[in-house]
Amino acid sequence: MIEDGGRTGGKRTGSRGTAFYIEALLLAAVFTVVILTLTRVFAWSGQRGRDAALLTGAVHLAENGAEAVAASRGLEEVRELLEEDGNGQMLAQADGQGAADAGFPILRMHYDDDLNPAPEGTVWMDIQWIPASGQDGDGTSPEEGLVKSVITVSRAGAQELVYRLETEVFTGLDVGRDGL
Repeated sequence: MIEDGGRTGGKRTGSRGTAFYIEALLLAAVFTVVILTLTRVFAWSGQRGRDAALLTGAVHLAENGAEAVAASRGLEEVRELLEEDGNGQMLAQADGQGAADAGFPILRMHYDDDLNPAPEGTVWMDIQWIPASGQDGDGTSPEEGLVKSVITVSRAGAQELVYRLETEVFTGLDVGRDGL
């Protein structure tokens, strides 16, 4: 006679335990794949967020640079307006720029990762002052007339250009109360 009604013993007990372990193993594998996928998605979105913040900051830096160019009569005045804590540096001429822009001096401003002025910063803003007048023999000095400025923001030491802005401004006219 069977005392426990046939519920214990036999071959079925082993197969139930094996099925449980296989299901638990598959569930753990699915969770692992989901966790790895979510980790990659969050890392990618974090990097995209940092890139977007850098681009937004680069646009603001370039805007400030363009305003300084518009308010100045030369690259030294631009440097005086923008320099904080010795973060400005004059370079002799363009390096890596187009052939049309070569030979003109560049003002390089250094900023840290948070875009605060820093003498040894990791983000550079280069401002190039290219006078349009004075080249064609029209009798005006380089400080007067139409001036093109090329403002680039990039990571220090990298060829990664974050933002580029080209502006033109007319300088050298003293406008009084009566106008021109």
